[in-house]
Amino acid sequence: MAVMPENVQNLFKEVENVVFATAREDAQPNCCIVAMKAVIDDETVYLSDQFFKKTLANVQANPKVSVIFWKGHEAYELYGTARYVNEGAEFEAQKAWVDAAFEQAGLPMRAKGGCFVHVEGVYSSTPGPTAGDPIA
Repeated sequence: MAVMPENVQNLFKEVENVVFATAREDAQPNCCIVAMKAVIDDETVYLSDQFFKKTLANVQANPKVSVIFWKGHEAYELYGTARYVNEGAEFEAQKAWVDAAFEQAGLPMRAKGGCFVHVEGVYSSTPGPTAGDPIA
């Protein structure tokens, strides 16, 4: 696993949405936008499932994923392995804050599950000569 630098964690927390990329077993890619997300620790992020359809099927077939996020000219990509959860104490802890956020926003949605992504690589996606370089 790779350790996400503090500035990467801070940007992940700050941005409104991230792009979650998955692929089927036959390599057909899929991307979705995720707004309900959290940094769990310096090696793990969590992405909440409200609408995963192809995404969930892909993670179950091929857990290798990527998450990309940016603000202004600062951008990063995380590579890792996703583990989907939809029951148990680990999920309930995440579901509590997700459902509370939806309730506060007046939205009738609830968390159905989510992916813990164990980060195996952190890359710069910031424009310039270091774009694509590993940073962790």
